[in-house]
Amino acid sequence: MNKSPAYLSVKVNFDNSDYDNVCDTFGGGFDRLPAWRELGNLLAHRAGWHFDVVNQGEALWCLGVLGECRLAIHVTEGLRYHCYDHDADSDTVAADTTAVETWLKDREETARQPSPLSIQMASADSWKLLKRFPFRLRVSWSDGYYAASVATLAEASFGRTVAEAVNGAGEMICRLFGAPVELAPDLSLAAELDETAVRHIRTV
Repeated sequence: MNKSPAYLSVKVNFDNSDYDNVCDTFGGGFDRLPAWRELGNLLAHRAGWHFDVVNQGEALWCLGVLGECRLAIHVTEGLRYHCYDHDADSDTVAADTTAVETWLKDREETARQPSPLSIQMASADSWKLLKRFPFRLRVSWSDGYYAASVATLAEASFGRTVAEAVNGAGEMICRLFGAPVELAPDLSLAAELDETAVRHIRTV
């Protein structure tokens, strides 16, 4: 079994990493906060989207798997939204989140899938990159089942135990990239239990 380098396990957290603080510090300042909040309300619960600080200090919403950012959105001066489609190498400036949603309509489903390039890279050298990439799972519990979800994927894996849910998530990732499901035990998975899962574990 391949072992990931130690640096891949490092988590970086700001002392005050709440959304408003990050947007204020890296998203253009206090005046842009209302627009960032509107964008967060639109994207926070849409499958696959994640918020990050990139490019040496730029706040950005991204959609993509295996580290890709196939769609990217950030707030510009004038409280507008710069929307970039990496696949098409095209961008647009939307006046409000309604216009952002219109821009997403014909792009979002495609961007939730691995690009041909990422599949090619993931499969090279006996799926070395796929096995080394640190997939982070979030595990919740409801109605008798644990659910393990990957932040960048739209689906979740369910199981009566945490192990069943996590192992199912590994197989789900393999199927997404067209890899043999036999590789699932070799994937680098890290699971975080949310409050529902912790509450259930403490009572059984």
